[in-house]
Amino acid sequence: MRQVQRKKRSQQKLRKVVRIFQVNKEAACMLSLTIAGGIFLLDYKIKEHIDSTRLQGSKEEVLGGRLLLRNCHNKDKILGKVKIGRENCQELAAAGMGCVAGEYWHQLLHGGNKLSRVGLAMILGGGMSNYTDRRNKGYVTDYVSLNVENPKLKKVVFNISDLFIFTGALLWGGSEIFSEKEK
Repeated sequence: MRQVQRKKRSQQKLRKVVRIFQVNKEAACMLSLTIAGGIFLLDYKIKEHIDSTRLQGSKEEVLGGRLLLRNCHNKDKILGKVKIGRENCQELAAAGMGCVAGEYWHQLLHGGNKLSRVGLAMILGGGMSNYTDRRNKGYVTDYVSLNVENPKLKKVVFNISDLFIFTGALLWGGSEIFSEKEK
């Protein structure tokens, strides 16, 4: 009898804790938009600083020589490799942002999982920062590369938005894959 009562009490306590951490749709939307906006503003300020303090093409070792701080203007390439033209880059970025925004709202309205929405918010924040650069300046400012032995890898230059887009894609994709297995 006592074990049953203890079990009921512990289940009630657990339900209270779960209710505290459950987030309604409005709060989830605000959290996601805050994540996206924070990423956008962070990268915007870093790009502004890099463009105003560093000459284009300059390099400086930071973090004990592990990273190179640079100022590269990516005008018409995807991932710094595939050259598709300035207008095509801008149109592709706009189409990608539209798809991500559509998927985000679909998940918000139809109860997608929280990790997936966080990943999509990261993609939106990073993508909007890069899209805004491309739209307003005609190029994206990239400013970090890895200081490694491999010359091909050393040539890759990226920004914080790119990291958030990549991380967000991993979170979104991973959460979708694993949530499908659970069903």
